Amino acid sequence: MTTLPPDTSAITTANWHPQYVRSVELGQEITELCGYICAATYRLLEMIREFDSEGLWQVDGIGSCAHWLNWKCGIGMNAAREKGRTGVESHRACSG
Repeated sequence: MTTLPPDTSAITTANWHPQYVRSVELGQEITELCGYICAATYRLLEMIREFDSEGLWQVDGIGSCAHWLNWKCGIGMNAAREKGRTGVESHRACSG
């Protein structure tokens, strides 16, 4: 299989099928965006873990961190509880 060079903007010949060039360019954008989303998700989970472990959700008189996430962020209750659990588990995994 022939691959394009990393910088597809340098391609000016008609040797490459336009759909192939578009596929590579869009594919690169998608994978780059996925990297940003993964990094942002990791940071969000870390922040939720900190927020929960410090009990900061109690300041608003809310019953749990999951309820706070539901109220302030519009996250469904099941997803909010899962984000809390995932944040704790990822912290444990990274802490060794």
